[in-house]
This record gives sequence, C-alpha cells and structure tokens, in this order.
Amino acid sequence: MFHTQLNDLANPKDSKAAQQQVQELFATVTSQLLNSQRFYGELLLRLDKRVDSQLPVAIALTTAKRPALLINPQRLNEMVRSDEDLLSLVEHVVSHLAWQHPQRYAGQGADQLVQLATDMAINDHLHPLYPGAVTRQQVNFKLGLHLTADLGSAEYLAQLKLILKKDQDGTKAQQVKKMLGQSPETHVGWQELNQEAKLQLNQLVASSWQETPTKQRGLVPTRLQHRLNRQPAKLGLDWRKLVMVGLNGPRKLQEPAFNRFNRRQPYRLELPGVTRAATRQLFLFVDQSGSMTDNEVQNILGQIVQLLKQYRDKITIIPFDAVVYDDRQQSVAHGNQVVFQRVAGGGTAYQPIFDWLLRKGANDGNALVLILTDGHGEDVVDTHGLTNLIWGLTTTKADLSVKKPIGRVTVIRERK
Repeated sequence: MFHTQLNDLANPKDSKAAQQQVQELFATVTSQLLNSQRFYGELLLRLDKRVDSQLPVAIALTTAKRPALLINPQRLNEMVRSDEDLLSLVEHVVSHLAWQHPQRYAGQGADQLVQLATDMAINDHLHPLYPGAVTRQQVNFKLGLHLTADLGSAEYLAQLKLILKKDQDGTKAQQVKKMLGQSPETHVGWQELNQEAKLQLNQLVASSWQETPTKQRGLVPTRLQHRLNRQPAKLGLDWRKLVMVGLNGPRKLQEPAFNRFNRRQPYRLELPGVTRAATRQLFLFVDQSGSMTDNEVQNILGQIVQLLKQYRDKITIIPFDAVVYDDRQQSVAHGNQVVFQRVAGGGTAYQPIFDWLLRKGANDGNALVLILTDGHGEDVVDTHGLTNLIWGLTTTKADLSVKKPIGRVTVIRERK
C-alpha cells in the first residue's frame, strides 16, 4: 500500500513536493490506523507532520512549540520494508504520547537510558515490531538482566541505572549505545515544557481517548486503559463570563412576561411583568478540524445553551473549515436541539467567517461572535470592523495563527 509513496518520498523534486508527499503518505497511514487501531489513529490525526531532511533518524516526536512528527523521507524509505513496518513504527511513536513520556521525561530525551526504558515499555505490547525496535528480551540478553514483562518505564529505568552504576569497564554502556544506534527514532525532541504545553499534550491525549469508541478501546494495553480512564476532569474557565459580557449590549430590550409579577402592582395577576432580553445575537462558528472531538464540541454547545436559557434567545451555530457551511447552520434554544455532525473539509480559514457576517449585516451592536477553533488558520484577517468577538481555543492561546487578533482570546475546556 505504502511502497510507491515511500519510493516517491526518497526522490522528491523539491522541499515543497517532499512536504506534500509526506502529508499524503501520513493521511493514508492515519486512515489505516483509524480502522485498525482507533486510539493511535486519533493521536496521529492530531499531530502536525513535517519534513526534516537533517534528522539523523527516520522519525521523531518533538514537543517544541506544539507536538509534531518530524520525518526524514530518505531514512524512512531505507528503513521501511513493508506496510507493517511503517504502521508499527508510527504506532510506537504515538504511544509515547499516550503514556505521557514526553511530559514525564521532559528535557531528558537525549538520555540513552530514558530512551531504552520507554521504548522497552511500549514494545512489550507492540506486534509486529518495526526494524531496529529495542525489546526487553534483547536488553536482558545484552546486559545480563532479568527484567520482567508489564513493568512501567520508570521501573525499567531504575533497574537500568542500577546496572550501569556497576559497569566499571563501560561494556554495558557500549551495548546500550549499540542497541539504540539501530533505532529509527530519537527522543531528543522531548523538550522542557511550560504549563501551557503540558495542558496541550494532556488535551491531545484526552480528546483522542474520548473519540475512541468503547468497543475499540480493548485494543489498548490494560495498564494504559486504566491510566487513560483516570484522566482528571477538565475545568471550565471564564469564557462563559466573556459570552455574557459580550451579549450585554449598551441597552437591553424589555419584553412583557406573564410568568412574572408586575413589580408596581404585584397583586394584579392580569398585568404582565418584564424580562430583559439581550440585544445581540450569538453566532457560534465551529471549526471542523480533526483536533476537536465531537464530544468536546457537544459539551461546549450544551453549556452555552444552558447559559442562554435566562435570555430566551436562540443561538446560531455554523460549521466552517476553509469555507462557511451556510447550509448546515442550526438555530437552537435547548441542548437537546443541538445536532453536531462533522463536515468533511480541508484546511482552516477565518476570513470566510467575517465575509459571511458582513453579508448578514452583523456588527458590534447586534452580534457577538464566538469562534471555536484549534487556532490553525491564516496569519491576517479583516473583521470588517467587528470587534465583539471571542476566539475560543481548544488548544492554547499561543496556537492562534492570527498575529494581531481583534477581540478576546481565551482557552475553552470541556466542563464535566
């Protein structure tokens, strides 16, 4: 399946062609994994894939700025002999994310014992194995150890450190170097992480797990399942307050309400009371990129609908990617009315949103715009004068591609 694409990768016309070929190859790999190993396919779907011809190995996971796969096409072509080799290697690399190895060993990626321990822990559950894979059996034989199966990377690392301390002549250290010299991946990209980067990695794994149907979770090692099921509930932040502030225009519209007492004459039940409705309409644009799960968006929409009950207003939900899907918009007032269906599409663009709003006559006086997105669109947009705008990111603020965004930028997390 991948043979022709790999051969083309080895001889690209230029760097742009190489990047395009890598994207096409990994789109096929992702599709295959989504069918056979759903969770790992979901992880791969959420990663950027970039060509790095200077990479000393075939593939590497990097956590710099945002998690991504770096691929050296030439070395990948040399290493892969079959479809199974490539699928096994990719599953191995994304498994590091699932086990949170880049977080747990942040800044230690260049440590050979860390790579040995983490690779062993993953490869114990990986079948078939890719060429150059480090196994527990191999380490036991080369280093004279008796490491048992189903230990975690931390336990393996502790035992490796003990045996290397006693390595007076350096023969075992040489064996470690030799074993890792055959590996087609490196962990050097596991860099130190700030709080936002940690949250981003955690969210990537959590959303991948949430999107994996229960029936397909059994393919994941039991110990990892337990770890993933213990993911802490994500906290709701102040984006709800931003929505409420945005809806409260300079004035509120008074409407009669027979379910409320008339404050001036409360005993006259035939006289209506008064409610105040927001003068602005909420337009909610939902990004269709793969890094936002259906469950994530459904929960956020449900929260907004609950929030707006007191206003007795409907909200307009419009999906978008490179275009605005006007024919798929929904006008809802209750949570059970929300129907979220992912629209198949390409890349993300924000300018079509503001062009659409301009045609609809939306302005700061009559509209609040909330854009749910992972932030990966164009650098510059023309909002046509609209400033009553909230960028709700499912990643981090730093991920918003727009250099000088108009409006407020906040991070939206699912509320449990």
